Amino acid sequence: MWLKWVDERSLPHFGQFATWLLLGASLWLARYPHELASGPRQGPASLLSWLPAEVLASPASFWICRGLLVAGVTLWFLRKLLPWSCWLTVVAFTALWSLHVENAWHTNHCFQMTNNLLFIQALWETLCAREIREATAARKYWRTPLYPRWVTLAAVAYIGIFHTAAGLSKLSFSGPGWANGTGLQIWTHLWGRPWSPTTWLILRSRSFTQVLQVATLMVEMAGILAVVPRLRTWIGVATVGFYVGVLLTFDYGFQFNLLFTALYLLPVERWVESYVRKRKGSEVNHA
Repeated sequence: MWLKWVDERSLPHFGQFATWLLLGASLWLARYPHELASGPRQGPASLLSWLPAEVLASPASFWICRGLLVAGVTLWFLRKLLPWSCWLTVVAFTALWSLHVENAWHTNHCFQMTNNLLFIQALWETLCAREIREATAARKYWRTPLYPRWVTLAAVAYIGIFHTAAGLSKLSFSGPGWANGTGLQIWTHLWGRPWSPTTWLILRSRSFTQVLQVATLMVEMAGILAVVPRLRTWIGVATVGFYVGVLLTFDYGFQFNLLFTALYLLPVERWVESYVRKRKGSEVNHA
């Protein structure tokens, strides 16, 4: 019964919208410049860590992965060569971001969420590839129920785990002292946006900064509760607020984390479905 429920299908509008956003994020990654941090390697940082240093640092490696990523995105956007184009995109995205991480002086997690959500979308289009190809060929793609409920549920669960794991890692490495206010003030002094009002507030008041860090831990630790439908929107609002605050203060590149958290934890799917129903009703009335 539960398996039947999670496999119930709706029209593909929301799933396709999510795919388009993920493909746009992939093209954004493709335009990232090739940067090589100086200094000795400190250990493995990605799935490509086993490759020789010469390969990891080679501009040719970056250009090959960029080319494959753009090709995969183009084919997937056009719904060509499904499901192979999906996996070409996922593999090229993973490889390109791994090259960036392997050549950085610090681990940046601004594209990991996008990477794993791409994987979930590719899994959907793989399992439903035949139906998607047939509906596309018959020009009935937008009128055929093709989007299983489990795709959204998997994305919500992943985003919840992603944030809860971030909170747990802070407590694991630093303990409750992570929220002492001093660390965030130091980070803000070193890397905060000088023009931002949040930068001014953090540097001016340690008490305010402690409250922010405690709130951050609470929001992140609660992330997994997004799997509960009644709590999802509340968790989404809190997490989106967290990202807005981070982006106002730092240039950390979390724009896509914000975008996809809002997409899946706020009632965007419900809004899209409501819009589609209104459009269909309007077309019927005009007919």
